[in-house]
Amino acid sequence: FTGTLLSMLIITSLDQYLLRDVEYKDGHLFALMASFGAVSTMLFAAPTSQLVQPRNVVGGHIISVSVAICLDYLTNDDYLGILPQFLATSLAPAISIAIMCVVGLIHPPAGAAS
Repeated sequence: FTGTLLSMLIITSLDQYLLRDVEYKDGHLFALMASFGAVSTMLFAAPTSQLVQPRNVVGGHIISVSVAICLDYLTNDDYLGILPQFLATSLAPAISIAIMCVVGLIHPPAGAAS
């Protein structure tokens, strides 16, 4: 309870106060991601699981974010805009999970975050 509460308080505080003036697409760049709740559940409920080891958590999120950014370039009209959004939404977790499996950095919440 305490670990989850403190970690989520820190993340939401950063999101609320430090990133307030960072503009990104009609709004703000948020530090809070939905997958942090799942990460926190896995980390504090099953800390010895291979899926929540630091290299899997960090590596999985880096992979998923990279895939999501690449797909954003392919769907966003300000860049290439050659891929429909509904297809990119389906491709993002599929590609992320496939890459995580290949490189051995499987982290389920990271796949959900893409």
